[in-house]
Amino acid sequence: MTKSRRDYIRLMAIELTQEVSERLSSDNYGWLTTVAKSGQPVPRLVWFYFDGTDVVVYSEPNAAKVRHIKNHPRVSLNLDSDGNGAGIIIIGGIATVDAQGIDPLADERYRAKYDELAASFGFSEEFLAAYNTRLKISIDKVWTTPTEG
Repeated sequence: MTKSRRDYIRLMAIELTQEVSERLSSDNYGWLTTVAKSGQPVPRLVWFYFDGTDVVVYSEPNAAKVRHIKNHPRVSLNLDSDGNGAGIIIIGGIATVDAQGIDPLADERYRAKYDELAASFGFSEEFLAAYNTRLKISIDKVWTTPTEG
């Protein structure tokens, strides 16, 4: 992406509510939906973190979602409901391949959020290091359902 296009996307950023920012910071899982070459939407469960502006996702370099983003950069990230259909948060935006061949374990924010969870699943550092492609989603849309209470 050219610098001018990236700057334009930044200008299009929206202000997020406290609830949306908190959920983007606290939720461990999201469904990243990309669009395949055929036009089919393809959701994938991902780990992510919110850096205050963008959503960051690490991926294996040859994953379909990386190819999809290169061809169709518009994506959505869906967060779970409260179990009763309320509290759903969906963000939409433009995804980019931000970096390739990097060590996700060197990302302090990522480690702070997922070290304990990864250990509970028995994921080795070697396994996690294979997710060495960083994706960034610049948020330009938000959809929510009301939370109860």
